Amino acid sequence: MLFKARSLALIAGSAMLAQIAVATGAWAQEFPTKPIRFLQGFPAGGNADVIARAVGEEISKSLGQPIIAEARPGASGNLATEQIVRSQPDGYQIVLLTTAHVISPALLKSVSFDPVKDLDFISWVVDFPFFLAVHNESPYKSLNELVDAARAKPDAITWGSAGTGSGQHMSGELMIVESKTRMRHVPFRGDAGSVTALLSKSIDFIMAPSTVLVGNIDGGNFRALAVSSKTRAASLPNVPTMAESLKLDIEMQAFNAIATTKGTPAPILEKLTKAVHAAVKSPSIEKRLREMGGTPLVTSNAEMAKLIETHVSRWKGVVAAAGIKQE
Repeated sequence: MLFKARSLALIAGSAMLAQIAVATGAWAQEFPTKPIRFLQGFPAGGNADVIARAVGEEISKSLGQPIIAEARPGASGNLATEQIVRSQPDGYQIVLLTTAHVISPALLKSVSFDPVKDLDFISWVVDFPFFLAVHNESPYKSLNELVDAARAKPDAITWGSAGTGSGQHMSGELMIVESKTRMRHVPFRGDAGSVTALLSKSIDFIMAPSTVLVGNIDGGNFRALAVSSKTRAASLPNVPTMAESLKLDIEMQAFNAIATTKGTPAPILEKLTKAVHAAVKSPSIEKRLREMGGTPLVTSNAEMAKLIETHVSRWKGVVAAAGIKQE
């Protein structure tokens, strides 16, 4: 009798699980039935905001629902990600991750979520290099001359970035660590501040994306000495890479990628991934990203997870080598 009762319980349990699976499958098949929120963690009007809006609009064409781009600035982009981490895993909330996502664990004593384990990753979107630029009246005509000067007088060279912990900052720190030099970092609130400082010649160089430099380079105010990517950038093809200038293994790319809440059903994650891939590969978005100085790139969920894990580990090493104190 006991055996029969247990058998009936197992059958009932199996039937319930089957019903849940069918319901989940049907729900996933219908997805999406309402607009999807697309958060990014920086002020409106910046690169992240522009990309979220442009890519989101293209994603909506595949999914048949509006993609609502929302700025949730704060905590180096982590505020937006934290909101996604705490959301329902239903695919209706996605987030644009930036380089700050993988740098924060190295710079902050505590982050409210695990950057590797607490998200479901969808796809990479774009890589962006940073340029090392000096004022056109600077005595340094090449990166080698700049590095030689820093070696001769440690901490005498001053340089600016968009702020402590930004991709701009970390690309400069990577170059300094690899070239075994010491230079004094001056953080600003965004690229506009560092550009203004270089225009006034109050610092020796800045690290910045091409989008904020091209106007001053074309206008004769700035001169780019090197780019942080592995290969030369199409936006400024005459500028050598840091690696070829210094004969060192230096490469740094900022990135934008898309993730969602951990535990999102696999069929929904698959739909989101296909929609993101279609958006990034579309001629209009590819052109837009390249005009911004980026290299469009899509990945599988697993490939993106591996890239995030590798980046987190790498920046922990750079921060330790640079002697940057955690905040």
